[in-house]
Amino acid sequence: MAQSGIGVATLRAVAIAAGQKNTAAVSYHFGSVEELLRAVIDMRLRDTEAERARMIRESGPSLEDVDAFIAWRCMMRPYFLLDDEQTPHAHIRFMMHMSAAGLLSDPFDARIPRPGAPSIAALLERLHAALAWLPPQLGRARIALAGAMMWNAVALFDKHGFGEEQPALEMETLLTDVEKLVRLVLSAPA
Repeated sequence: MAQSGIGVATLRAVAIAAGQKNTAAVSYHFGSVEELLRAVIDMRLRDTEAERARMIRESGPSLEDVDAFIAWRCMMRPYFLLDDEQTPHAHIRFMMHMSAAGLLSDPFDARIPRPGAPSIAALLERLHAALAWLPPQLGRARIALAGAMMWNAVALFDKHGFGEEQPALEMETLLTDVEKLVRLVLSAPA
């Protein structure tokens, strides 16, 4: 799904990638493609929670004291530390496909339950509070733009992102550069 897109990947392809001979096991376990997608997202959220919690602890004595950029960084950076065995940054591209297909609930809504990743709600609440000086729709738009900037940068970075070879660039260099732009987006006057 991360390589081909949500609408292109079939249950059969998922079953084969999971080592199954048919789709019955996948259908039985998850019930539907939508439930499978939710399970993948929940699993990866749990995978990033320990790193996210560490970053929050290191950001200061209280989450209420961090600015919008630090809250955003604590939320996003752990995704780039995930080790995707089959394809580099597969989870990031998977989330991009989910979003484009309209299957991803609002990733910046703090009210949505995220089993295994309680820090995300706290970070989102802090992020929205830090941007409370903006009209609500503008604040949400800036948060969404900041996330999209990071996702698109990863797609451009990966050789397979758009099917073309990219020039040599360290991922950390790219993330640092994009984070500079995100800081501007989150702090620019209305």
